[in-house]
Amino acid sequence: MDEETIVALATPPGRGGIAVVRLSGSQSEAVLGQIFQGLPRAPRPRHSYHGHLHDAGRRIDECLAVLFRGPRSYSGEDMAEISLHANPFIVEAAVSLACRCGARPALAGEFSYRAFRNGKLDLLQAEAVNELIRSNSRAFSLMEFGNLEGRLSREVAGIRRALLKAAVDVETGIEFSEDQHVAAGGGVAGLAGAAAALDGILAGSRFSEALNRGLRVAIAGRVNVGKSSLFNALLLKERSITSALPGTTRDYIEETLRLDGFSFRLTDMAGLRPASADDVEHEGMRRSLEQIARADAVLFMVDASRPPGRDDVEIHRLTEGKRRLLLANKSDLAREEALRRIRERFPGETPHLVSARSGDNLGAVTAFLKELLRDMPDPSGAVAVNLRQKTLLERLRETLRRILDRQAGTAPEAELLAEEIRRGLDLIGELTGAVSAEDVLHGVFASFCIGK
Repeated sequence: MDEETIVALATPPGRGGIAVVRLSGSQSEAVLGQIFQGLPRAPRPRHSYHGHLHDAGRRIDECLAVLFRGPRSYSGEDMAEISLHANPFIVEAAVSLACRCGARPALAGEFSYRAFRNGKLDLLQAEAVNELIRSNSRAFSLMEFGNLEGRLSREVAGIRRALLKAAVDVETGIEFSEDQHVAAGGGVAGLAGAAAALDGILAGSRFSEALNRGLRVAIAGRVNVGKSSLFNALLLKERSITSALPGTTRDYIEETLRLDGFSFRLTDMAGLRPASADDVEHEGMRRSLEQIARADAVLFMVDASRPPGRDDVEIHRLTEGKRRLLLANKSDLAREEALRRIRERFPGETPHLVSARSGDNLGAVTAFLKELLRDMPDPSGAVAVNLRQKTLLERLRETLRRILDRQAGTAPEAELLAEEIRRGLDLIGELTGAVSAEDVLHGVFASFCIGK
């Protein structure tokens, strides 16, 4: 990543109403002036100009252009954006023209890297840009936007201030303890509040992880009970093969169901029954058991036309401890005796009579899923963190605990306390990018899309 002017498509590739081609670097205005007809001699920054994209005087497209002056731009440098028709050939021509006039194609994440390098964003905010784009739920996107505005950065800054205060007190104690009798480590007690704040961030991170991947909901039941039909009905498409023959599904299938702006990872799996000599079926059932263990909630299906058997009871046992909804499927074939036996066999649970094939009473399923959302913590009280951040925050928490443990000892050693505090400050530097190695930074920004 160098000082050259860069160019890239900033909107998703493909056909559509509008595409935006972005330039960043000291030659942005010069490049824009060569490929865009309609820019005045002294263009006003942040003002939209109507004109035409052209190649050697030949008009290619009608478009709008905006010029930004650094540091009042996303990257902190001079920038320009061209809004044109989203045709891949027009976009390719615009990028090629810009490259012929002195720009070069941007690397993945290079616009955000330049924003980070120029102090427009710290590393936590830069990562929030990428996470916001890739967010899989409305709640998680709001949390990531909070990080983009600096929420996580402010939390980490508060911990850093506490560490710096402790560092000053400890170093002062080391330097002047013999002459002025200053007790080493006297300010370390103030780190207890920082440790509590960090615990809160990490507790919320597990919630944010669930928000982004979606809650895992498994459809469990014996063979031929209608699991695949329910899977298809909820997704409103024929995703699983259904058949009157038992054991049609031999492996699990996972799809995303979106409800009220939230993602559920819905899993249809092989039906469970006694061990079979069929190796493929046996492997399918093993994977089904894995999916049940991983699930956050279970849709437990039984057949409303027949009393529950040993297979049903065993599956019910395997799903103990999970949030569970009991569904009595095949309502069109339901028998009162079978329903009575289902209620007796599974006391304390209300069987919901449904028909996965016709869609009758599937509102009971969506009501159950919405109830899961209501029971989740309020996302406004949580901070989203990614895997890199979570790993560093956990290491920082362990460092703070060691500091507090040492301080609680009968005779804390000031030099060891100082070393632990310095280690904590280094970890915060890695979090915010203040002391990150270049290869770490490149690894972070390489996961971005090209136009960001």
